[in-house]
Amino acid sequence: MKLALRLPSLILLVAGFVIWSSAFVVLYGALSVGCAFGWDTASLGPVSALRAVLIALWLAHLAALGALWWLCRMRAQKAGEADAFLGWAALHATWAAVVVTIVNYGPILGLTLCL
Repeated sequence: MKLALRLPSLILLVAGFVIWSSAFVVLYGALSVGCAFGWDTASLGPVSALRAVLIALWLAHLAALGALWWLCRMRAQKAGEADAFLGWAALHATWAAVVVTIVNYGPILGLTLCL
């Protein structure tokens, strides 16, 4: 099978960790901006404005990973014999990215944000 036909599967193979790295950059940037502008002192009910922003960004990335996982699952189930390995590998790599995103960024729910 030619590379051009496998290119979507190769892209999906790394897409989960691209979303994970996007979450790192976006969350770290939002934390820095929020601390600089004092968003941690502004209250939005039971949480600070900064924590609310970080949680919203984290959930948006988890939603993107969920959509990617669903897409990989559909492609893996419909994959032909030649593309089956890449389809299932992309599915499992996306699952790993979901787990790592939860483990790495879950502490924003309770840790101190700005010192």
